[in-house]
Amino acid sequence: MPRRILCTLLALSFVAPLAMAQDWEEGTHYNQLSNPVETRSGDQYEVAEVFWYGCPSCYQMQPVIKEWKKDLADDVNLRHVPASMRSDWETHAQAFYVARELGVVDEMHGPLFDALAGEKRSLNSKEALAGFFEEVGAADAEAVTEAWDSFAVDTAMRRGKAFQQGARVTGTPTLVVEGRYVITVRKAGNYENMLAIADHLVEQERSGD
Repeated sequence: MPRRILCTLLALSFVAPLAMAQDWEEGTHYNQLSNPVETRSGDQYEVAEVFWYGCPSCYQMQPVIKEWKKDLADDVNLRHVPASMRSDWETHAQAFYVARELGVVDEMHGPLFDALAGEKRSLNSKEALAGFFEEVGAADAEAVTEAWDSFAVDTAMRRGKAFQQGARVTGTPTLVVEGRYVITVRKAGNYENMLAIADHLVEQERSGD
């Protein structure tokens, strides 16, 4: 499938006025799954961000997410799920899970977006990405290579793929709230709306509606 279809470009995310919370409608602004997928946020409400480091729209959404996180309630967890819907995306997804295994997600998340979506660098192999981890100063290339094919990273990749398939994710960026609700920029209208809808759905879950 062409990259321009999978990765929702900013041009397709028309700027829509922010709707009031009571105007968010299932089927119009978000979808509800008939079979919810597994969440991994314990007793917190989960907002999962499905992204690809090379996606321009995901990259443009990052400042909006950072601002939203400033007021994130203690009972809400933002879970990062790297997209692996295409074989050439899997390498970048694996880099995320390696960073998580090595405890350096905070050090690598921004630089990976900058390099792949911002600078369009060709970091498409284990060797290239291991060198990039070292370039950033987050981890030695040897440690990255060792973690790359580890059981923990392989398991995380499998769980990530299962989550995306179960949630019927077809493009990025996508938000999945509590494993039940799927929000895309095409339906929501813009990035701010996506997060406002996520907040609305979390509140709906809190109230038991």
